[in-house]
Amino acid sequence: MSTYTEITEKLTDQWVAAVEKATDSLPAGIDRAAKAPSFDLPDLSSLLPGSVVAGLPDAKEVIETNYRVAERLLAAHRDFTLAVIEKSVPKAADA
Repeated sequence: MSTYTEITEKLTDQWVAAVEKATDSLPAGIDRAAKAPSFDLPDLSSLLPGSVVAGLPDAKEVIETNYRVAERLLAAHRDFTLAVIEKSVPKAADA
């Protein structure tokens, strides 16, 4: 019988493999216009220079920053949970 950790690792490996497969199957140049619905939109080029609003980060920066935040929060939560377990489980000498 597998341990919880072994099962979790196998499941995580499958999730990561699925994400990697999806990433690898992305075409080199995704044609956004071909997939976008057709709407009559006003010309906003004068309001939005380029594809980014001045002063706002680009999508890559937002993703990288948010993932760093998530990693830090997960690590802090893990450390907190382990500390709670450590303090709440009686030690052999205390029992």
